[in-house]
Amino acid sequence: MIKFFRKIRQNLMLENRTGKYFKYAIGEIILVVIGILIAIQLNDLNENRKEHKKELSFIKKLQEDINFDIRHLTKQDSILAGYLSNQEKIPELLLKATSVKDIANIESVMHKSWNNIEINRKTYNEMLNTSGIYIIKNKELLIHLNEHYALIEKYQQFMREITEDGREYMKNPDLDTFRFLKKYYENPEFDINRIDTSWIGNYNSPTYLALSRYYNHVIGGVNGNKRTYIKEILTSSNALLNEIKQELTSRNYNN
Repeated sequence: MIKFFRKIRQNLMLENRTGKYFKYAIGEIILVVIGILIAIQLNDLNENRKEHKKELSFIKKLQEDINFDIRHLTKQDSILAGYLSNQEKIPELLLKATSVKDIANIESVMHKSWNNIEINRKTYNEMLNTSGIYIIKNKELLIHLNEHYALIEKYQQFMREITEDGREYMKNPDLDTFRFLKKYYENPEFDINRIDTSWIGNYNSPTYLALSRYYNHVIGGVNGNKRTYIKEILTSSNALLNEIKQELTSRNYNN
């Protein structure tokens, strides 16, 4: 093609047809410019397709992550509900406790979930680290996405603080006899008479009061609050998931 145009120019020059030569040259320049513009447009279209595909990939992976979180958190909520159901009578049982066996029975149902609220942030973190967050065209969806993970971070921080409080409760030296009892009461060779158990049933004793505070913290602060936070996250997750489904449908991403 280049040789073809060059030959035309040469013929015009040889024939001394300067006017036509300049007109031809201008036309050739226009054709080159048009070609460049078309190439740029095609390149832009190609880049837009790539960005569109990347956006689709992120949105679908977010959908998978949130679906996983919903299943996982629903299971965790069910476990916590079971814990709390068994623990409803613990304050009353502690008031009525008069023996080591009574304390042992309370401990058998005092399940707690010290682990934090676990969330799959893989796709969201990838979007943040690769600037992929900026290719989401639906800005309202992007706002809700950021709000969702900010809510999770807030509740995870709350759980860290609650866990640390729980450790402080358990470090109370007034609970030394209780911790020793808890560690050894199932050992058949353990002599119960070796430790002080006079605090059991003594509502004014430091050990009884410290144990009561610890149990209340586990039931309400750990298990209760954690279940409340999980429910809030599940509500946010389901709302965000519906929004993602609508986005995929409205832009034919499901096809």
